[in-house]
Amino acid sequence: MLADIDELQTLFHKKDEALSGRLRVDMPQPISRRLVLPNLDSFLSAHPQLEIELSSSDRRVNLIEEGFDCVVRVGNLEDSSLIAKKIGHCPMINCVSPEYIKSYGNITELSDLAKHYIVRYSQTLGQLDPGFEYQDTQGDWQTLTMKSQLTVNNTDAYKAACLAGLGLIQVPRHGVLDELSRGELIQVLPDYNLPPMPMNIVYPNRRHLPRRTRVFIDWLSEQLKPITQS
Repeated sequence: MLADIDELQTLFHKKDEALSGRLRVDMPQPISRRLVLPNLDSFLSAHPQLEIELSSSDRRVNLIEEGFDCVVRVGNLEDSSLIAKKIGHCPMINCVSPEYIKSYGNITELSDLAKHYIVRYSQTLGQLDPGFEYQDTQGDWQTLTMKSQLTVNNTDAYKAACLAGLGLIQVPRHGVLDELSRGELIQVLPDYNLPPMPMNIVYPNRRHLPRRTRVFIDWLSEQLKPITQS
C-alpha cells in the first residue's frame, strides 16, 4: 500500500522538483566500497533531501519482502517478476598471491592445479564448492577438483585468504584491481577464466517507479560502467 501511495504521488511531482524521501538499496560489498561510497557524496549533495539506506553483503536479499527500491545483482537472474536494467558483464579472473607462488610454485598449465590449493567460497557453509571452474575452447563448462584447507562465506574473507597465501581464488576482476596494481595478487591461467558474469540493477515491477529511484538508478548505472564490458 505504501508503495502504491508513493507511485501515485510521483505522478504529480514536477520534473524539476527536489528529490526527497528514503531509498533502500543493496549491492555487493566490493561495489559499494570501491565505486559507490567514494562517489556518493556528490549525489547526496545534489539531492540533500534524500536519505539512503545502503545494504552491502553477500546475502541475496528478497527485494519485495524486505522493501528494497533497487539492488545490484551480479550473476544470472532468477526472479522473472522483477525488472532488470542491464549494465554489462563483469570479467572474471583467477589469482594467487606472490607468497603462495613462493611456497607452492607457479601455475602456468591446468595440469599444475593438481598440486595446488583453492580457497572455497560458499554462502552456506557445509555445501561443497565444486572446485576450479572454467569454460573450455568448445564453450563447455568444466570443473577440476583441487585440494583445499579453507572454506569461507563472504567476499572479504575470500580475498583476505588469497592475500594470506592460502590458495587460488576466482573473482570478478573489479574486486581485486587495487591488489593487482600493487602486486599483492597475481593473475594466473588467463586462458581459463570463468565466463564474464552479467551485472544488472533490479527493481520491483511497478507501474510508476518513484522519480528518486529512477534518478538514483541512472546515477548508479554510470558508476558501474567502468567495471563492465558489453
